[in-house]
Amino acid sequence: MVDLAVYYGAEARALAFVRKKRVGRYDYYQLVESRRVGGKPPQRVLLHHGRYPTVEAASEGWQREIERLRRLARKERERADRLSGKSPSMTRGQAALAGAEEAERKAEYLTANLRKLQDLRDQVTA
Repeated sequence: MVDLAVYYGAEARALAFVRKKRVGRYDYYQLVESRRVGGKPPQRVLLHHGRYPTVEAASEGWQREIERLRRLARKERERADRLSGKSPSMTRGQAALAGAEEAERKAEYLTANLRKLQDLRDQVTA
């Protein structure tokens, strides 16, 4: 199934589509670009979708996951602040802060993927 088609000039044409990869017992999906170069159709990975089978599913799923991760980061920061004043709980406070930072990193990664996906969509419609 072709999700995005990107055209490069009048002669060369590249198609972007979702490719399924099996890793162990799980299926993972990638948005790949395919274009003829020297008579061969090499594929270049544009974006990893993870377990989402379509561009739309990835977009919707990532938005939900970003919101969830940001909520988790806020809660963990609040927890770290509460525990920071208690010396015996210092390691628990540090663990909560580390959890908040990890959730923020993951949210930023997914936000970047979402931006890249939107940029690819904009290229198609331009």
